[in-house]
Amino acid sequence: MTILVGYTASRESKAALDEAIRIARLTHEGLLVVNAGPGGEHRHDYMVTDEQQRELQAILDASGIAAEFRQYARGRSTLDELKDVADEVQPSVVVIGMKRRGTFGRFVMGSVSDGLLKELDQPVLCVKDNPAKPTGVIHEAPPEDLTATAGPAALTGSGAVVDTPPDAGPASEITEAPDSTGPRR
Repeated sequence: MTILVGYTASRESKAALDEAIRIARLTHEGLLVVNAGPGGEHRHDYMVTDEQQRELQAILDASGIAAEFRQYARGRSTLDELKDVADEVQPSVVVIGMKRRGTFGRFVMGSVSDGLLKELDQPVLCVKDNPAKPTGVIHEAPPEDLTATAGPAALTGSGAVVDTPPDAGPASEITEAPDSTGPRR
């Protein structure tokens, strides 16, 4: 399947892209990154420039996952373009950046995020920019088998969990009571 990412050059979109890349690595899915706006004489800040597109492509190339970038400027709203792309590719999840706005700010300014949450049939993951979190995608691949563990965990008498090595065999049996009064039967 594919993960669809709504993208602008904003910090929130970059955080959404980072999260989408992380998820794509875990799930072995491809990415479809879409930038959309009215275009023409109605050029909007949502539209990425050629320089921003080159930067985005460098991030996608370095991610090591199958990724495609599409830009739409056909006189339609961003919401309509993303809805149509989602209907076309049927992504497993749509990842979008979300600004930290109050109710009044969303009412006055409108919100593509709110529209996507209401109108898409696919799951939508909204990612907020976290200034305290380091930016940029870590370019290390996850382990091949994410379900592999070092072995079963055994509970000790103190309540601490201790990993048992896989080749240790069965746990040894306690034959004496903790107060050393003799063997238990």
